[in-house]
This record gives sequence, structure tokens and C-alpha cells, in this order.
Amino acid sequence: MSVKTLSRKHIPYPDRLEPSEDPFSTNKVTGWSLNVPIIGTCQPTTVCAETCYFAKGPSTWSSSLKKQHRLMNSMKADPLGTADRIVSSARRKKMSFIRWNGGGDLFPEMIPCIDRVATELPDVPQWVVTRKAELASLITPRHNVYVHFSVDRSSWARLRQMEFLAPHGLQWHWSYQCDVDETPPSQDVAPVIFRNGYDPKGDQTYPFDCPLNTSESIVRICQSCRRCFNGEATEAAKAILKGRR
Repeated sequence: MSVKTLSRKHIPYPDRLEPSEDPFSTNKVTGWSLNVPIIGTCQPTTVCAETCYFAKGPSTWSSSLKKQHRLMNSMKADPLGTADRIVSSARRKKMSFIRWNGGGDLFPEMIPCIDRVATELPDVPQWVVTRKAELASLITPRHNVYVHFSVDRSSWARLRQMEFLAPHGLQWHWSYQCDVDETPPSQDVAPVIFRNGYDPKGDQTYPFDCPLNTSESIVRICQSCRRCFNGEATEAAKAILKGRR
């Protein structure tokens, strides 16, 4: 079959970002984020499936789901080309950080994409959220890359795996996601604690509570906090792990 007669359905990952389409999506909490679909990327636990903010609301609307798939397909088909588009968009927006996986999770082709963006934007923190230790450990350690590993009470084994696999120099920490009506088991359960629905429900708050749990408004709160991608959570993780050994 010639190139001229090759139909779109025969092209691997045919539904990709349009030439002028922005790879970023608006995000109430972070301002902008790179979102990929839950289905095909996530490995949710029961707690994660029950409490996931991305599994409801506007991110589940047809138009949002289609864009998530277009971005994922673009990364799979051309990781470096998609990275260049992300870089261009981030520069136009003058973004002060990039949130990877506002929804969804890592897949193999995203790793070189992250590395290319981090290289091209050395002054812009790359905040990569994941539950996949085996893929997170493949991310190249860089001064501007921060891996945010998410766990809950049913996935401590994944944290131990991440601790074992993380390469030297990788800046990473973990967060703890509370289940419905769950109180955090301790104040140092993680460097970042998320309450279900960002609501402590009258429970005691802790120094490691994410500001989302205690603020009246969640709009763009990550831009003012920055704990997850300025080294603060990374250092807290080191201290917690050292205290447990």
C-alpha cells in the first residue's frame, strides 16, 4: 500500500493531536496539566478507584476523554515530537512548572517525552505523578524533575518497590490518599497527605496535609504551595525514611 493510499485507520495511533492543538488541558488546581486516559494507563487500587477525582466531572466528558487519548496516542507515536510541542506551548504560556498526569499514569513512551521536555526547559520543574514504580524508576534524574509517587493503605508494597528501584539522584516523594471516612494513620505517613475529597471532616490536621485539605479555595493552589516540585517534599521523604530505618 502506497503512502498516498494509506488510510487513517491503518496508521498506528491514528487519533492524535491536531497540528494546532494545545497538548495542555486546563486544571482547576494546577492551572494546566498534561492529561492521559485512566483506561490503558492506570493500575488503580480499590481506594484509588473509589476516591479518584479524575474519574468524575468534566474530565470524563466525551471531549475531554478524546483529547486525553489524542495526547496519549501522540506520545506513543512520536514521543520526541510531542515533547517539542509541549515545550513550545509551555514557553508561550510562560509556565513555571509542568504537571504530568493530571489524569492517567505513565506508559513507556512518556519516559523519553519527559526527559526531552526537562532537558529543553531546565528552569521549569517537571512534576510527574504516578503509581508505577517500574516506570518511574526509568526517568532520568535531573535537577528539575520531581517524581510524586501515590500510595494508599492497600499499596504499601508499591512504595517499597519504588524505594528499591529509584535510581540514585532521582528526586521523589510519596503521597498518601485517604479512603472514604479514613483518618491518616499517623502525621508522618507521607510527606503529602490527601484527605478524601480534600475534606478532613473535622479530624485533626497535620503539618504534611496538602493545603488542598485546609484551604477555602482549591483554585491554582499548587502554584502558591509548590511543595511537590521545589524539593521540600523530597527532603521530607528522606527524613521519614531515615527515621523508619
